[in-house]
Amino acid sequence: MGVNIGGIQVQGSTASIVQSNKQVAEQAVNAMIQEAKNDPAKNIRELQQPSPFSQFLDIKA
Repeated sequence: MGVNIGGIQVQGSTASIVQSNKQVAEQAVNAMIQEAKNDPAKNIRELQQPSPFSQFLDIKA
């Protein structure tokens, strides 16, 4: 297994770790995209939640 870095094929354990991390990151991003597609209002609901810091700053929503 190898990874192409800057046009150079790199082999070894580091390359396999990089490849594995890349796949995990791609899966995470795809899951976030699917979640946003399935429930587009979720982000708005989360943004409208009061901040946990508002009690310290005396901010009223």
